[in-house]
Parts: sequence; C-alpha cells; structure tokens
Amino acid sequence: MVVKAELKAVLAAAGIVLLAFVLAPSDFHLTVLTIAALHGIAAVALSLAFGCAGVISLGSAAFFGIGAYGVAFAVQKAGIPTFAALALATLLAGACGYLLARPLLRLDSHYLAMATLALGVVAYIVFGQARPLTGGFDPGITGVPPLQIFGFQLAGPRKMYWVSWTTLLLVCVIGFNLVHSARGRAMRALRSSEIATSCLGVDTVGLRVMVFSLSTALTGLAGGLYAFFMGSFAATAFEPGFSIDILMMVLVGSTSTLWGAVVGALAITILPNLLEGFELYKLLVFGLTMMAIMVFFPDGLVQSVIDGVRSLRRKPSEETSILRRPGSPL
Repeated sequence: MVVKAELKAVLAAAGIVLLAFVLAPSDFHLTVLTIAALHGIAAVALSLAFGCAGVISLGSAAFFGIGAYGVAFAVQKAGIPTFAALALATLLAGACGYLLARPLLRLDSHYLAMATLALGVVAYIVFGQARPLTGGFDPGITGVPPLQIFGFQLAGPRKMYWVSWTTLLLVCVIGFNLVHSARGRAMRALRSSEIATSCLGVDTVGLRVMVFSLSTALTGLAGGLYAFFMGSFAATAFEPGFSIDILMMVLVGSTSTLWGAVVGALAITILPNLLEGFELYKLLVFGLTMMAIMVFFPDGLVQSVIDGVRSLRRKPSEETSILRRPGSPL
C-alpha cells in the first residue's frame, strides 16, 4: 500500500499535471510534455531495476522499440483492437526481458552494462534491417491508428497528454507499492549486497529476473503508447543513444526515489527544446548543464532538494540539544 506521504505526492503531481495542461500555450508544448511523460515511464522502469535493485541496463531503447513495433504489428497486421494490442506489446516486451534475463543477469556491474548496451545495438540493427516487418530506417512504420479505449478515440496531443501522464502516475503508484513491499525491501538489500541478501534466504536470481522483466514490460508499455501517439516512426527512434538518455534521466533526478526519474525525464526532454534558439551551442550548453548537475548534485536533483528541505526544517533547538548531550565536546 502506498504510504501516506507518497500518496499526497501523487495527488500533488496530478494537480501539477492539470495546471500544466491549463497553462500550456500550444499543442507543441503539450506534445513535448507528452513525450516527457512517455520517457518518464521508461525512466521509472529503469529506476526500479537500477535504483532499487542495482540491476543496471543500457538496453531500454530495445524494449521501447519492441513495444512500439509490437503495437504496430498487432494493429496493422493482425487486426487486434488497439487497447488489446497495447497490452500484448507490454507482455511481449516483458517476455523478451524474462527470456534474456537468465543469461544476461549472470553478469554483474559494468559487464552487465556492456551486455545490455550490446543488446540495444543488436536490436537497433534488427529494427533497421528487418524491412518487411519494421519498414527499416525509411520509411519505417506509418499509419498507426490512434489508441481507442472503450470506444473513445484518443488522438492528438491533448488527449494523449492525459493518457501518458495518467499512465505515468499509475506506474509510479505500482512502483511505490512494490518498493514498500517485502520484495521491495529485498530489492534494496540486493542493491547493497547480493551475498548478504542471499544469506538471508532470498532468491536473488529470481528477484533480479523479476525486477528486470517488470522493467522491460513497463518500458514496452511506454514504447506502445509512443507508437499510438506518433502514428509513424522509424528505427532511428530507438538508437542506442536513447538508452543513455533514459539512464541520464535516472541519474540526474535521483537513483533513490522514483520521483527522481520523473523529474529527470522532464529535464532531459524539455531542456533541449528550450535551447532551440542556440543551435550552435545547444549540445555544449546541454552537456555542461548535465555535468554541473552530476558534479554538484551527485545524489540527483530531487534527492538534493529533499535533503535541503529537511535540513531547513530542522529546528535549531534540536541541533542545540544534540550538541549538548552528555559526552559532547561542546
């Protein structure tokens, strides 16, 4: 069950989403925010695996693409209704993650990171070369119909804005429930020490497979929504660099809280669009900004803000009482 503080945070986030929708100047801004929400789903999925369980992955682009192509194939080739196609694409990405987890999760640390990065590269090549199924790099997939739920067609940035952000908040609720469960405590212990966790009787292999499969399924869900939102896409949308962007979203926000992934997704997605007027210096400014965050806020922006607020709320009397305890040098 979501704890009271995080339930309040979810409700506050829902209020911010409503306010952003009201204040958005145009459909372009809603489009950027919708893409940020879809990236946020993938970032939260990675945060569950990496931030909570220590299972690092640089193959998010592969499973994002599996979700997108799964939706397109199910709708266009198999004639499956759009909502069912989205569910099947999510399950497909999760099943692929499960099948790959056993051999991949035998590795650890940077070896696992390199293996998942190689997986992303292989998937990118397959997406580009399997033209009969994916359309390759050009023209790719075109003509994906809008998402329909209970007969309501959800087309355009205004409707998909609500779909994407509602899905992101629901994914956060699922993540919070998992983190505060017994499995969540085992995941945090696994991140600290796999040997110590296994000594406590926890099936560490099964736990790593579970969290990796869940992460890939949620990433596939984001990819499926992306396919419905864009309507057309090509293999270039799932290049390996996209996996690095998702990892940066988690690192910039915070690895210790799921909200960090959401804030990181907003920052990484929106910041480049704010720099459109500085085309010559866009990459430089973006890189320096990310470097400054990593240097001065090593725990991520969200965690740094939380720690700062907690330090400001600490009463001076509490600090004085700590200093005046028996045995204190003061």
